[in-house]
Amino acid sequence: MLARCQLILGTPEKALTIVVAVSGGADSCSLLHLLRRQAPEAGLRLHVAHVDHGLRTDSGEDARFVEALATAYGLPFTQKVLPPGLLLGARGGVEAAARQARYAFLAEVALHVTPATQPPLIALAHHADDQAETLLLHLVRGSGLAGLEGMRWLTERWASELTPDTLVADDRHVAFIRPLLNVRRAAILQYLQDNQLAWREDSTNAQTTYARNRLRHMVIPELAAINPGLVATLNRTAELLQGEADRLQALDRAALIQLLADPDWSLAQLTHHCAQSLSYRQTYAPTRLVLDRAGFVALPNAAQRGVLRAVIGLLAPALTDLGLLQLDQVVAQIQATTHAGGPYSLLGDLAWSVAAQQRIGATAQRPARLSLHQISALPFAPEHPYLDAAWQANPGSLPLTPPCRLTLQTGWQLRCTLLSRADLPVDWLQRVQPWEVYLDAKQVGQMLLTTPQAGMRFAPLGMQGHHKLLGDFFTDHKVPVTLRLGWPVTVDAASGELIWVCGYQPAHSVRITAATTSVLHLQWRQDE
Repeated sequence: MLARCQLILGTPEKALTIVVAVSGGADSCSLLHLLRRQAPEAGLRLHVAHVDHGLRTDSGEDARFVEALATAYGLPFTQKVLPPGLLLGARGGVEAAARQARYAFLAEVALHVTPATQPPLIALAHHADDQAETLLLHLVRGSGLAGLEGMRWLTERWASELTPDTLVADDRHVAFIRPLLNVRRAAILQYLQDNQLAWREDSTNAQTTYARNRLRHMVIPELAAINPGLVATLNRTAELLQGEADRLQALDRAALIQLLADPDWSLAQLTHHCAQSLSYRQTYAPTRLVLDRAGFVALPNAAQRGVLRAVIGLLAPALTDLGLLQLDQVVAQIQATTHAGGPYSLLGDLAWSVAAQQRIGATAQRPARLSLHQISALPFAPEHPYLDAAWQANPGSLPLTPPCRLTLQTGWQLRCTLLSRADLPVDWLQRVQPWEVYLDAKQVGQMLLTTPQAGMRFAPLGMQGHHKLLGDFFTDHKVPVTLRLGWPVTVDAASGELIWVCGYQPAHSVRITAATTSVLHLQWRQDE
């Protein structure tokens, strides 16, 4: 009857804290008794947690029963009472809303009572009959493999995933353990009787208005008449499918690694973090993953769906509601999009794009690429100087006083040099180097490097001092909107006038003329 309880071990010297979810029903009462019996030897420190969902008029009696039980056992107790009617009419149904509220509360309790040196653990009383019901319920609802694998003995979630509406300062992994998952309900009831333990019966368990109850009381008995070992069979099936799901996930991640086409992330780095997916988020938080589009489209549809799931798992682990229909729609859209474009909505805060202009995407040597990315992130790494989110979030200006060198994290370096007119290269006018410029030093003043700001105006070379909005200038030169926020520009500290839109033209006022005696040379180069 101990089932997998023996796998939960601490030591008498270093106790292991476990939050036990206790509803007051037979299953959770037996689990609490088992863990309490094992606690001294196994080094367990138990904390009882209970949620009153406010769905029954007598639910308060359950809460009082659990509190009295915790007191009798000498265990700390925490409860949460939801306002009556809060869950009624919830999107996805009352049961789903109740489960979400319950898991969020349990996570909050576990984070609060668990030492920082230990991962928060929550014990749930799901048993073998629950597993059989879950598999059948997912089957009739049309679930894929992820649903048909049922519940696992151990599952881990980020605290922020469980409490999306709460600011979580301690975003550790919360582990849910199900020690009784291979125990039949009949054995649990026998254990309660043998140990003369009391529990409360939830009156709604007999109501067949809920899908799970209809399966329990009507469908499973009929199926058991065909196969008396039905529950054991379904539990074996769930374990087999869990193994298959793990195998396919490994294959999907291997396919993702083979398709990776973005130099931002090395294959070795992604391989390491795919293999250790539970810890990658602490050290590796990509905002995009770029794939070889042709290679992706050449995969079978099932593999394409698997790669998309693997990417989403890395970019946004909290997003778990991407269904088969949505996946197939995205796959079809990617297959049909042979030209550059995007971003197109994927799910939540994620989007996908196909490589755009040559300067930021496809080249003859590098075919079109597919980017799956945060909607707020650049789809592709710019192949030119770019001021990142830190610059954009704090749009301060950096003084450029020659001689100086400024190196960006991307490896691009801005070199600023003061020359005499005599040192000006004889072919400077013929050079076609968009990331290099020669300016009249005396007309520049104190120059600052910064990012574009709303309302900035520019008088580019050739317009005789006439101004236009910087946004219009970008539009004329087909600068993608996604790149504009971080495009490097230089301004005059005193006047705020734009001096040089890097990669394009200088201002008319700082052009080299016959009267120029000293020259300011600015050049962006990739760090060697």
